[in-house]
Amino acid sequence: MASGTDDYDRAMEENEWAFCSLWTKKIEIRCATALVNPRLEGDYFFSRATVENCDVPYEQVAKVFWDAGIDCHLYFFKSPPQGLRVADTMYVLRSTKKAGHNDGRIRIVVCKSSEEVATWVDVFCRSFSVPRWKDEVARIMAASAKRLDLLLAYNEDNLPAGCAALFTKSDNSMTGTYCLGTIPAYRNKGVARSILNFAKALAEKRGSLLFLQTLGSENLLGLYKSAGFEIAYTKTICSVPRTT
Repeated sequence: MASGTDDYDRAMEENEWAFCSLWTKKIEIRCATALVNPRLEGDYFFSRATVENCDVPYEQVAKVFWDAGIDCHLYFFKSPPQGLRVADTMYVLRSTKKAGHNDGRIRIVVCKSSEEVATWVDVFCRSFSVPRWKDEVARIMAASAKRLDLLLAYNEDNLPAGCAALFTKSDNSMTGTYCLGTIPAYRNKGVARSILNFAKALAEKRGSLLFLQTLGSENLLGLYKSAGFEIAYTKTICSVPRTT
């Protein structure tokens, strides 16, 4: 597996891959690693591959995805090779400030019951506009929820408004914030910031560093920087053109 520039970066990268492995099938192609789940159609966060420092031809890795009926996306820490189309940039950010005070109108809970997990699945799919994923996400959460802290945000009307999933590996050095989303009707009302403050407080209690990722196409860097995060490193996401 490729890594970032220091021990913290490597730990964040390992956390991210471990989390994504809960959602996908992990396939080793010699020194290359692919995560594949065709049921998460159109996604390149969970379904992706890394081939840096590896001599496996891109097309050989891509065939694993093509055979599953989905596109192949490769992640690079360094400048990607010529001939590949840049699809997006991923920014990995780590917390630099302690938890602030939450908006009193927003209530955050950690899911405990099966009913709360079902609500989390619904909020996730609505927040990311992926209703077709609902059955698959429900299946994944049924198998993985006990390994995660699934956060639900309720607004001042006590309606579920946002979600996130926190994943901490056994060494407790890093807590990754994933699946951070807000239902469209409740955006720009402090929901995401309240979730992040709650997540920071939980990570601080555990003595771990909180981090998250965002795609350049999401245009959310400003939000996360204002919430007390800084860029640790970036990854370039490239697509491999299908061969006939």
